[in-house]
Amino acid sequence: MKKTATAALALAACALASAQSTVSVYGTLDLYVAHARSGPASSTRLEDGGQTASRIGFRGTEDLGGGLGAHFTLESGFAPDTGNGTLPGPAMSFSRQSFVGFSAPWGQIDAGRMYTPMFYALFKADPYGLNSVFSPINLVAATDAQPGLTPFAARASNMVRYRTPASMAFFADLAYAPGESSAPSHQSGNVYGGNIGWARKPYYIAYAFQRARSGSAAAPVASPATTTYQALTGSYELPSIGLQLYASYVRNASSLPHVPTAKLVNLGATYNVTPASNLIFGATQRKVAESERSQLAWTLGYDYYLSKRTVVYARWLRLLNRHGASASLATIPVIANSGNDVRVLATGIRHNF
Repeated sequence: MKKTATAALALAACALASAQSTVSVYGTLDLYVAHARSGPASSTRLEDGGQTASRIGFRGTEDLGGGLGAHFTLESGFAPDTGNGTLPGPAMSFSRQSFVGFSAPWGQIDAGRMYTPMFYALFKADPYGLNSVFSPINLVAATDAQPGLTPFAARASNMVRYRTPASMAFFADLAYAPGESSAPSHQSGNVYGGNIGWARKPYYIAYAFQRARSGSAAAPVASPATTTYQALTGSYELPSIGLQLYASYVRNASSLPHVPTAKLVNLGATYNVTPASNLIFGATQRKVAESERSQLAWTLGYDYYLSKRTVVYARWLRLLNRHGASASLATIPVIANSGNDVRVLATGIRHNF
């Protein structure tokens, strides 16, 4: 009888633990076939990430009681056309996201490698969600005519981050990622930033900033330069006519005296043609102060949902490089200082699991 009672208690404890903690596997496979041209060069290619980047991940949560919870995420990017890892590849690694944290009624704290607060502000105000290679706002990472500027980074390692509760209309997101450099400057590779805003349908508006110091723990510099990105982003939904509108304004600047500033304006819209299909348009203009070099990029897209998990899509991208500029989108090589444009026609499929 004693053994039976002990076994029953053990089974009850296991059942309770199972009810309080969960681990799930998730992922996306996205492939498209495209014909691309830049200057005299053209190619037909099978690539990853036309609608969103392919990945596999693991999420876990545990209810600690009293409104407290623990969680983790491990996420690895890969290219389905080759099976190789990405970011940077070819080996598989959890370089897309790898963090652990806990949540409470007052917010959430995470530590590890994850998206920056400014990435989320841009993501929510982009009809292509920024994770697509065809999103024109990816020009935010361009450094054409800005030698010495640190490119915008969507993620940072060694990050500690606080976020307000998701249930609040007002939100704030603050993060700091030390570069872990010991000498000659402790600031080499540091990244910090945040966003603040309001999100209640049909409105979304946010201000975000991100600052990065040059150098790293592996290659520290004595006097790190500072690159600052600032953004004002917003969106508005008109559900009665199936229309969503998006807008972003981004400005970057460097502490180096010879690096000019740049400004980007991004506008976009999504129209629900039918309950299962969307027409999408996004356009971004990038201008550099004291330079004639500039870019204008736009993408026209169409999504048709075969189910909640599977969508087929088409994309038409144009990137205009002016006055010898040589920025690139959709992983298409552009000859330096050529002024060559980029043209891409693509169709693909994305499946979530």
